[in-house]
Amino acid sequence: MRALATWQDKCIDSQLLVASLVGLFKQRGLDCDKLLRGTGIFSADIRKPGHSISPKQLLRLVDNGLSLWPSGDLSFLLGQLWLPSQSGALTAGMLCARDLNELGLFWYQFHWLTQPWLQCWRWQGDKEWHFLLSLDLGTQRHTEFFIELSLSSLVASCKQLMGQGWRGSMSFPYETPQNIAQYYKYFGTDISFDAPLCRVSMAKAFMQQPLLYAQQIASSVESQATRHAVTHAVISRQSHFQSPRYTLFASEYRLGLAAGIRLSLMRDNLSLPEMAEKLMMSPATLKRRLAEMDLSFGQLADETRLIKALYYLATPSQDAHTIANSLSFSDASNFRRSFKRWTGQLPTYFRSWLA
Repeated sequence: MRALATWQDKCIDSQLLVASLVGLFKQRGLDCDKLLRGTGIFSADIRKPGHSISPKQLLRLVDNGLSLWPSGDLSFLLGQLWLPSQSGALTAGMLCARDLNELGLFWYQFHWLTQPWLQCWRWQGDKEWHFLLSLDLGTQRHTEFFIELSLSSLVASCKQLMGQGWRGSMSFPYETPQNIAQYYKYFGTDISFDAPLCRVSMAKAFMQQPLLYAQQIASSVESQATRHAVTHAVISRQSHFQSPRYTLFASEYRLGLAAGIRLSLMRDNLSLPEMAEKLMMSPATLKRRLAEMDLSFGQLADETRLIKALYYLATPSQDAHTIANSLSFSDASNFRRSFKRWTGQLPTYFRSWLA
């Protein structure tokens, strides 16, 4: 198994979120020295290609940023900067996607390059694609901030790449926030709170609409004089989609510890000692490394079971007894009690959540 990033590992490119945050502070005339205080990050570091920081440093930086920022829109403003501030193979590949469906699959594979704090699960319903988001690298300490940041970057990117506003629904895994006006401003009104997980849903028809770059190529094909340019663009497009693979595989990390454990638990029902053995560490070390990020193995096991349960509930043929057996519960009643503990609702309440 490839190394899983822990609390102290330098695995986050400082020229992305860190640079954008510092840039916003400078733009507003706020004190950047106070922003960086205690993080171990220096202004000169941000300008160094390939410079990385740890999750511990990132969370301290976010602590500082939220305490110093004068309003409740910091995450949303950073999200608006996400695509323009990116560079390199990932962005090139995204810009060359035919439609949101292709772009979503591309991001799903390579998002670690720019948003390593996320873990994403995809589910295809009858009329919609659903994306379930979990947080990695200990960033659940600021769940609202990182979800607001990630989803506002999605909405802004759709607008830039499609030339129209984003359309879809979102569910958030926390109660209605104080800055609810920002949610309506950036995400629209089709939103809900107190969900079991963060969910983003988009109609399949919307995701199949061609993006601006694809439309330009299609219109160019009609001109004989531009066929050579189009052929070159297609070849470039294919190479752009392949190049992030080399960048990603060259990286020491592709997942944080939490995401790696969830992924393993999605495949096998492992106990803590079995997981520790798989990760080649002692159970005590695994507990300690999770505790550094305010996590426990039990939390991750419950969350993974919840994700599986939601997938099963979206399949009409799966009844409570079958789901309980698939999740290694002793019986359906035990499964129902656990599900209500996780979500506050019985399983039948979420039968159509991923339909």
